[in-house]
Amino acid sequence: MATLTSAKRGAVARFLAASAIAAIAVFGFVFGEALLAGPIIFLVELLGFWLGYVAFCLIWAGIGIIVLTLWNLFFAKRQSAKKTAKGKPSNWRERLVLWFSGFARSFGTLAAVVFLGPVFAWTIFKLLGYRERSVYVLTLISTWIFGGVWVTFYSIGVWDFGLSRLF
Repeated sequence: MATLTSAKRGAVARFLAASAIAAIAVFGFVFGEALLAGPIIFLVELLGFWLGYVAFCLIWAGIGIIVLTLWNLFFAKRQSAKKTAKGKPSNWRERLVLWFSGFARSFGTLAAVVFLGPVFAWTIFKLLGYRERSVYVLTLISTWIFGGVWVTFYSIGVWDFGLSRLF
């Protein structure tokens, strides 16, 4: 009987935890959209498209570098040098696997750059195995690509074709 009661408590606890995580995710999505679209529309309306784009990118680059630097200073554990096997693949299957892994890494990097931007993409860069210096460089590069995609989307696309009629 004790295991049945504890199992029910465990299920209830898991349900409550999943509900809390889902609520936080929905709130984060809505809040994130407001934090992304609001400054873009404000800057483009105030400064024009190109100056608004540059201002947005510089602001997000600063935020991204600050967040990455603070993470490295306070939360990141120093990693020891990883030892990897450096040898040539012995057959075509190994070469094919290495080619696909490089392709997947590039695709993951591009997806992180476009969808996460400089503030959050560095986490994916680290998970994909980039060195610290490369993470900083990719964070700066991601600023301009992220800005190019989303400033264009929100300032020309969404704002001019619908949102401006609502507000």
